[in-house]
Amino acid sequence: MLRTGVRVVVGLCLLPWSGFGQADGSTAARLAGGPVDAGVAAPLPGGALPFAGGWLRPDGGLVSAGHDEAAPFLMDFASRRRWRLEPREAGAWGLAGSQPPASVTPTARGTRLALSEGGASASTVELRPLPLRTEEVTFRSGDVTLSGTLWLPSSAAPRAAVVLLHDADAGTRRALEPYPAFLVQQGLAVLTYDRRGAGRSSGAGQPWESGVREWADDGLAAARLLKERAGMREVGLLGFGQGAWVAVHAAARAPEVVGFLVLVSGGGDALWKQEQHRLRNEARRRGLTGPEVVDLAEHVSTLHDARLYAPEREAKALKMLDFQLKRAKRKRWFAVSPLAGREDMPLPQLLEVQRAVWRNVLSYDPAEDLARVRVPVLALLGGEDAVTPARATARALSQGLQWSGDADAGAARPQRSGEAGAGAASLYRNGESDAGAGAARPQRSGAAVAGAEATRVTVKVLPGADHRLALPPDAKQPGVETTAEDVFPVLEAWLRGLAH
Repeated sequence: MLRTGVRVVVGLCLLPWSGFGQADGSTAARLAGGPVDAGVAAPLPGGALPFAGGWLRPDGGLVSAGHDEAAPFLMDFASRRRWRLEPREAGAWGLAGSQPPASVTPTARGTRLALSEGGASASTVELRPLPLRTEEVTFRSGDVTLSGTLWLPSSAAPRAAVVLLHDADAGTRRALEPYPAFLVQQGLAVLTYDRRGAGRSSGAGQPWESGVREWADDGLAAARLLKERAGMREVGLLGFGQGAWVAVHAAARAPEVVGFLVLVSGGGDALWKQEQHRLRNEARRRGLTGPEVVDLAEHVSTLHDARLYAPEREAKALKMLDFQLKRAKRKRWFAVSPLAGREDMPLPQLLEVQRAVWRNVLSYDPAEDLARVRVPVLALLGGEDAVTPARATARALSQGLQWSGDADAGAARPQRSGEAGAGAASLYRNGESDAGAGAARPQRSGAAVAGAEATRVTVKVLPGADHRLALPPDAKQPGVETTAEDVFPVLEAWLRGLAH
């Protein structure tokens, strides 16, 4: 495999050396055809980064370069900053928003990272590729063939293994970067794959064609493959957004396969409540007024009523759907409606699509599945998440991740704060607002359930963080994303704690 050097020229005021190299981490290797012993990966399809992959500085700090479906990026785990990369002349890539301007340029010589401060002469830091192996794999999930990448530490046998599960808007394995290599550096074997119907995977992936059950089938098929290839007794699931709900469902269905869960920006409360939260925030983002947002919420609430999709109410459902569509098309908020883009469908077809989306995805409430989960769980939620209602999700996880029949087993009950009310709301009601609710942060230890090892649950709401667990952008540095401070330290510490 060709190794490519990298010269990165940045200002010290942007990435001060005191903070630029003090994080443990790792990076993204690439979708190579077969095993690769290097942190520098094969070129990316559709606009390749010749230096894509993971790079280690002398102090062990990590810099990751890759492509996350949206755009190529460079991430420094020490400063928690992630820059969008923009192609420049002569093979150079600029770090968008960097001050002073910074660029990345591949070289044909040794692996180097050159830091410059303004007009001063550049100081050079030698980098080496992150030691890992990647292997492209395919596996079956029912009649679907899924394509993925197996990531393995090349310096030692993995101490644990984890499968990564996609969010709703993320189809290919690239969208999961830069987490795979970070996990490899923590000593884990990792499997990422293209969601069914995306990338190189077959099958139908639209929510009216497949849903939580099918996506959980795929995740469990990936876990069984990873379990076999990594030689592990159990495999963890790390789900992002919608993938967090999928992970909960998979863990409840196959406790003999799933050994732990990491839930990022999701996993608690009914999915229709998350969708209502997302649509309300999207309406506000588009500048709709308060009364318009309320009007939209009432419209969406009608569409998220299970009674609308009962087979015996077909005639009434068609009438109601026709009324809602005609009314919505006259409103400014129509572009945010779940019916937008489907208005030209024949009414019976539109009803069938809506019914399928409700049945496959939106009606899923994890309450019963959470009660069956008996493995360690880490949940990380963004306090300012516009997609997932963080505090309502934290409450649902705190209340749901309980075990029955253990009152006399010396189990430590979770400590909760700021919980409001109990139980899941009826499917016929709107989801309650999470405004002002406190963050639930349960900690459990010492529980012996059905012969299992101690169960540990941590639910953490990160103040100021969004759905990607990133902090609000700095207007002076467009294109720069900063991950919330606790994300990687908490994840690293929690994963190390699994060994104990």
